[in-house]
Amino acid sequence: MGKRSKTRRDSYGAWLLHLRKEKGYTQQRLADATKIPQRNIAYWERAGKLKGRKEILALAQALGVSVKELLREK
Repeated sequence: MGKRSKTRRDSYGAWLLHLRKEKGYTQQRLADATKIPQRNIAYWERAGKLKGRKEILALAQALGVSVKELLREK
């Protein structure tokens, strides 16, 4: 089997991981700050699927970025 091609979803997960590490947070610390289960954060970083308006707002706030920046929108 070949490597999976890069998709936009992959970039969301990598971006979330980058923002989290840039802030110096572990997945658990981000989970505690957002009241989102750590397993969800791990899944989003791996699969790149961010969903849930409330969760996206909480992530952006905890990471100190705008929703547009979190979602990599212009």
